[in-house]
Amino acid sequence: MREESNKKSKLSWSKSLVRKWFNIKTKAQDFHADCDATQGRDGHGGEWRTSCSEREAGAAKKSRTDRSSKRSMDRIRGGKNDVVDAARLTEVQNYRIFASTWNVGGKSPPRGLNLDDWLHSSPPADIYVLGFQEIVPLNAGNVLGTEDNLPAKKWVSLVRRTLNKNPGSCCYGGYRTPSPVPDPVVEQDADFEGSSRRQDSLSYLHRRSFNLSRSLRVEGNHMLPHPRYCLVASKQMVGIFLTIWVRSEIRNDVRNLKVSCVGRGLMGYLGNKGSISISMSLHHTTFCFVCCHLTSGEKEGDELRRNSDVMEILRKTRFPQVRGASDVKSPETILEHDRIIWLGDLNYRIALSYCSAKALVEMHNWKQLLEKDQLRIERRCGRVFQGWKEGRIYFPPTYKYSFNSDRYSGVRPKEKRRTPAWCDRILWYGNGLMQLSYVRGESRFSDHRPVYSIFMAEVESIRHRRRNMGYFSSRIEVEELLPDPYSSGEMKFY
Repeated sequence: MREESNKKSKLSWSKSLVRKWFNIKTKAQDFHADCDATQGRDGHGGEWRTSCSEREAGAAKKSRTDRSSKRSMDRIRGGKNDVVDAARLTEVQNYRIFASTWNVGGKSPPRGLNLDDWLHSSPPADIYVLGFQEIVPLNAGNVLGTEDNLPAKKWVSLVRRTLNKNPGSCCYGGYRTPSPVPDPVVEQDADFEGSSRRQDSLSYLHRRSFNLSRSLRVEGNHMLPHPRYCLVASKQMVGIFLTIWVRSEIRNDVRNLKVSCVGRGLMGYLGNKGSISISMSLHHTTFCFVCCHLTSGEKEGDELRRNSDVMEILRKTRFPQVRGASDVKSPETILEHDRIIWLGDLNYRIALSYCSAKALVEMHNWKQLLEKDQLRIERRCGRVFQGWKEGRIYFPPTYKYSFNSDRYSGVRPKEKRRTPAWCDRILWYGNGLMQLSYVRGESRFSDHRPVYSIFMAEVESIRHRRRNMGYFSSRIEVEELLPDPYSSGEMKFY
């Protein structure tokens, strides 16, 4: 048995090396997730789930909810005289998204690392999108050898523990649905496009009420709480790691999960630099989350290499089409999605000398410092991220700090000088996204500070009951909106 196990291990090891060296793309379903969101944890709160099967992944086949929705739509559209405008059958809901990027400097997290300050959001978000860079050291062994996924497991365990703290903890103050009152908007110039309701719509969030029976599970003679958040997708490429968590109540509404990786590192394609993109649908709105680590360097002209990285990521990222579902949107590229959030260590620097930049930092003169920010310059010139948006920056540069301190590197004689820069950024593209905040964390764990943003996202969903329907839909019978008698699951009414 041991010999067979060793043979399988060696075969798997050699296959992974061949895929890495020859830039063979991974399958769209090649990611980790909590396949059954209703199952409880093992008591440790940090298990590593294996990749979902094609049936469970959501990208290969539709869920019962999706099939029920399709049958309802087919029956509604079927009659010659009963054609109903699709816009009148949908409603817009608002979901809070917490998006963050953190270059952790190749350090594996200790078990007791406190993530409360970083992941704290009041009220808690519906979706957490967490992108990491350098979760392993970018040495030859990790870049050319087999993938070390132990640090990724540790980060997943820490995030799971933090998001699923017991109700009443100091971080979250018990179970809460998203607040109807949005946070103060930090980015004054960011319009909530594509919405006629704008700010008023945020005051009335349509959510399912909290159901105590759904929040508990039985283990022996004890009632234990279900995890409030579950992992829907996580993917690692060398040091880049992207993980997405959602509230357990909306797990079944997340479908069509697919992943696409683009390497831009050694030889132009290895994964020490590049991107991981995850595509998914929430109800009938498509999302794409991109986590990247672009080319480093402070020399003049390095920003052009970063521009090239962005263009190649946009060009090479491809998601397979969903088969046999004409009514399901299946974007193939990043820009074909309805809502897009791009985050990561973009590595754009400040076009100033170390001394000049340091003087502006000490004066907290962010406005003048931003005038020399390479990303801002390149965007204004139309050379990269055309049509994308970024919130206003009111926080100090996030790179580079001395170890375990609030001091920028280069102050002491033997330290390498690195001009302070906003390397870590979050941008978005598409209508229906409003940025509520754009700030940085203050953890000293790495030489980078984490950056996070909270968005309110509009999501379209199909109505499951008649509400103010007009003449053309008046002939739809009640039973047509009831659960299908042949369905194994029950229709969820909102």
